[in-house]
Amino acid sequence: MTIAVSRKIIWPLFTALSFAGSFIAAKYTIIDLQPLTTAFLRYLIAFLALLALVSYHKPNPLKVASRDLFKLALLGLFGVVGYQFFFFASLKHTALINTSIINAFSPVITGLGAAIFIRERLSKANYLGIIIALSGVIILVSGGNINNLITLSFNYGDILMLCAVISWAVYALLIKTLLKTYSGYTLTLYAALFGMLELGVLCLIEDPITQIKAVSGLTIISVLYLGIVATAFGHFLYNLCIAEIGPTKTSSFVYSVVPIGVTGLVYLFFKDTITLAMALSVVFIIVGLNFMMRRKAKR
Repeated sequence: MTIAVSRKIIWPLFTALSFAGSFIAAKYTIIDLQPLTTAFLRYLIAFLALLALVSYHKPNPLKVASRDLFKLALLGLFGVVGYQFFFFASLKHTALINTSIINAFSPVITGLGAAIFIRERLSKANYLGIIIALSGVIILVSGGNINNLITLSFNYGDILMLCAVISWAVYALLIKTLLKTYSGYTLTLYAALFGMLELGVLCLIEDPITQIKAVSGLTIISVLYLGIVATAFGHFLYNLCIAEIGPTKTSSFVYSVVPIGVTGLVYLFFKDTITLAMALSVVFIIVGLNFMMRRKAKR
């Protein structure tokens, strides 16, 4: 296997595994910490880790136009505050595997949002992918029970995770517009900065000092993993994958592998049962995702 080929396989695989590990780490952190406090600590650590890499990026990645500061603040609001709050809150009300499966739906929601709001045309295959993936989400959220669809009885935690996915879709659409001007590293750094500042204010309602004083060693390790490995390293590696194999293949590979990785890790750490509805939803979403990622659409 050549170095180039290994990068095209190993980098996306490591990216997916670093993201998959974040679901396990997050499950441990919510034992001692509330959602906003957890998210704040995660992005405080992530921002410091990202800041340490500034000298490796040229030209100066800290230089941004003042007119773009509001958009960068919105990156922090939706990609960090919104996504992280709903993500950590969902873990208190639903199975860990469910959150990872619904998270795999993110590229589909993003693609649909791009078609609606920035007029990115989708092909018939793309729309078919949306329908297939949405069917998978419905199977998961309803538990595979048609009566839940008729009576609109859904898992509260799954709904929260869908809100997280929608927040991430807004973030991704903002990224699409800003990538014409700034590097992925600059956008990640400023999203972490603004998200950290916004969370620093919001988490005061949870009395974070009292929580932090009572955290266990396992929670500390989990938060460090979330900040350094899953966020700083994971997003940095994700950007390298985009440079190596392109955004479409990167998204398709990573978002397909994450639910599988989480399923394996959940069984390893928690011995959770894998239901038929979970298995079917994974298949539907991965198939739908691959249809969604077919780049036949034109602007």
